[in-house]
Order: sequence, then structure tokens, then C-alpha cells
Amino acid sequence: MKALAFAAALLASLAAPPAARWDWGNVKDDYGMEASKALCRQLRNREPPASDRPTAAQAQALRGCDSEKLYYGIGMPADPAKARQCAFLEADKGDESVFGGRTMLMMVYANGKGAKQDYDVAIHLACGIEGAPAESDARVTDLQDRKKRGDKDGDFDFCDGITSGLAAGYCAGHRESVDGAKREAAWAQVSAGWSGAEKQALARLRKAHEAFAQASGGGEVDHSGTLRAAMEIGAEEKLRDELLAMIRQLEAGKAPAHAHGQFVAADAALNAAYRKELQGVEPNSGVGAVTRDGIRDAQRAWLAYRDAFLAFAALRYPKLPRESLATWLTLKRIDMWKAED
Repeated sequence: MKALAFAAALLASLAAPPAARWDWGNVKDDYGMEASKALCRQLRNREPPASDRPTAAQAQALRGCDSEKLYYGIGMPADPAKARQCAFLEADKGDESVFGGRTMLMMVYANGKGAKQDYDVAIHLACGIEGAPAESDARVTDLQDRKKRGDKDGDFDFCDGITSGLAAGYCAGHRESVDGAKREAAWAQVSAGWSGAEKQALARLRKAHEAFAQASGGGEVDHSGTLRAAMEIGAEEKLRDELLAMIRQLEAGKAPAHAHGQFVAADAALNAAYRKELQGVEPNSGVGAVTRDGIRDAQRAWLAYRDAFLAFAALRYPKLPRESLATWLTLKRIDMWKAED
């Protein structure tokens, strides 16, 4: 009886008309952009085909699903058809997450992945995604231009044409989710065949490196602007990619070679660069600005990461000179500060 009641309630919710929502076509402002607004009004009733909605059985099987993960294959195999079904369920529940519900349905119909490509449906869905005026106009206009060209490439993305700092932060987080899943697959491939002790050492190294990446992103990146979230996420992702690239380089037998004198010089340059970074901080420079405490915390985290890297390398690459690797790590740390100047 409970199953029948659930199915009945589910069918009723799936058949219910969509609730009134924000509509770019109704926005009254001084920005103009009337062509895209008029198109939104023209396509106001261009809902997705009812046959594309999930059946009761499909909906029950997808309870608690995540359309973003299903569409992009984040932590699971990509399944655009299930992503479309899941997105309907999210939209029906009023899911207003940036990468869920209506947004993912727009992607499905714009790209023809998970459903038959239909630009009019995609435009209609885009018209109901609230955002900065320039973003709304660009999104609708882009889809209309693709329709006119008969574009079948399937490369439309919500993050195309983003102009606001808020949306840029969401898109940076989304890209990190997608890239992070690929990175994890790459780590699994790199470490396949390693001993248990080596994998445990790698896990300790990655934990220390993650602490450094977050300390650097949170303490050495200026957060005073509207793009602060995107910049912080971008800085952390760059460091994660760098660590993977370094281990791949070592696995390929292409370790850098540095002599003792270079280690001494690099260590002195590191201390000088650190002092310069601390001296360059302006006191009371505003909310979100880089602080001396932020730099100190990041440097302490880097030292812990450096030690974890050298401990891991001693186990995995015992023939590589410790000083040479320490020099390599030190020079990369100095390069981080040079890039900020």
C-alpha cells in the first residue's frame, strides 16, 4: 500500500503544472536587451515533451539523485538520460541549485545529450534561470544563434558568457568537481601496482598537500574582489594539478637534478621571498585582503607538505637525492610568489 501511495503521489507531482517562476522575458530594467526578452516571451510555453519526464518507477529508482554528477560523470559513469530524468525530479521539487534541475535540463536539450536536441526548449529553460542581465541575455542569444546555424556540436555550457563574480565562483566549483573526478582517476592509474606502504605514503602526502593548497588559497589569494571564490578555487586546483604532474614526472624517470650549492641558494632565496611577501602586506587593507597571518599559515602548511613529499619520495624513489628534491620543491614555492608579483 505504501508503494502504491508513493507512486500515486509521485505521478500527481509529475503531472502538476510548473509553479510561477522568474522569467527573463518579464524583467523590466534599463539594460535593454529586448531581443532576448522578446524571444523568452515567444517561447514561454515551450515546455519539454511530457514523454521525456521520468516514469514513476524511474523516479523511485532515482530518489536522492544528482543530475550534475549523472550528466558529467562525477564519481560515476556519465548517464545523460538518467541525468535528464533526475533533473526533472529536482525541478519539480523546486531545486534552485546552480547545477541542478532547470539548468541541467537546459544543457540536455541544448546539446542533445540525454534527449533529442531542441533549442526552443533549451531557450525556454534558459529564460527561467535567474542571473545577471548580461548573462541571461548572452545565454538566450547564444542558444538562438546555435539554432540558426543548426549547431550539432553539443558543446553549450551554462558557464559560457559568465559575467558576475557569484556565478564565476559557482562555475569554478563545478569545474573543480569535474576535473577532480578526472584527477582521481589519474591518481588511481599512476599508483596502480604500488605497494600498500607506498599508497599509504601517497595518501599522507596528498593530505598534507591538500592542507597546503587550502591554506594558500585561503591565505595568499586576495579575496577582496567579486571574483574571490573563483580565484581561490582556481589557485587550489592549480596546485592539485601540479602535484599530480610532479609525481608523473618522477614516475617517468625525469627527476630534476640539483646540486648541494643549488639547495643552499634556493633555501636562501626562499627565506628572502618569504620576508618580502610579509613586508608587502598592507595593514588594514580591507576585508578579504591577504594578511601576514594568512601567509604564515600557508608557509607552515607548505613546510609540512614538503616534509611529507620527501618522506614519500624516500620510500617510492629511494635512489633520488633528498636535497635535489627539496631544491625542486623550494623553487616551485618561490615561483608561486613570483607569479603573484
